[in-house]
Amino acid sequence: MALSLPLRRAALMPCAALVAATAFAVPAQARPGIDGVRFDAPVTVHYRCDDDKRLTARYFNSRDNQIAILRLDGKPLLFVTVLSASGARYAHGQYVWWTKGDDAMLQDFTQGEHAPPIYANCHAQR
Repeated sequence: MALSLPLRRAALMPCAALVAATAFAVPAQARPGIDGVRFDAPVTVHYRCDDDKRLTARYFNSRDNQIAILRLDGKPLLFVTVLSASGARYAHGQYVWWTKGDDAMLQDFTQGEHAPPIYANCHAQR
């Protein structure tokens, strides 16, 4: 026995609603991104440095892009990876953030190329 057109539409409504709801659902854990570049979930690392200085870095990584956000003098600064012979090196204007394993240092090149780091002997706190 064939269903009339109004009954067929009524039978299909719940299915159509389910398809529409799943097609437009936003994932619960959307990956952070910038201009179409997507990153894995950020990793926050707290560092303790010489003179009891502390610094926090948030790392956003993908296969092709790596960035870090460091807060200096209360301002968040975006650092991007640059060529490094060993470890990872991130740059933002006058600053260079070097990491290797759990160790790191922050240099300010306006103080001279051979000036001591402004954050020296930093170690990740686990």
